[in-house]
Amino acid sequence: MPAAERHDELVRGLHSVSTGHPAGQFHHPELNPDQEQTLLRRNYLLLQVGQASLGLIGRDVLGLAVEPRPGGIVLHLAVRQETREVAEDVDDICFELEAFLAGGPEQRSCVSTRIYVGPADKDWPGSAHALLFLAKLADG
Repeated sequence: MPAAERHDELVRGLHSVSTGHPAGQFHHPELNPDQEQTLLRRNYLLLQVGQASLGLIGRDVLGLAVEPRPGGIVLHLAVRQETREVAEDVDDICFELEAFLAGGPEQRSCVSTRIYVGPADKDWPGSAHALLFLAKLADG
């Protein structure tokens, strides 16, 4: 097959991706449409949570993970200790996230949080979800 025909076939394939999402151009052919939508949603939520949390992750936060659920988003945080500052930062992150989601495909999603006091290790419930932030542990 000549190069021009291969290019045209590839372009047709890229345009046929049914998600309508800009990332659809990077479609992985082994994913079915449901898997693709799940991955695109997870990545979208990770980006939005990352944007919402800029400057709001304090020194007591050891880890932040995102769990997409049907109709909702759970933010999992591992913290050294629960403090007033941690509670304020988490409230601010949720407020900012809801603002970023407004007007978009996740505008009706319920945002909730789960705070875990302890290290962001395998026992942390957030470790099973999409990791956004992990604190660097001090040596010694």
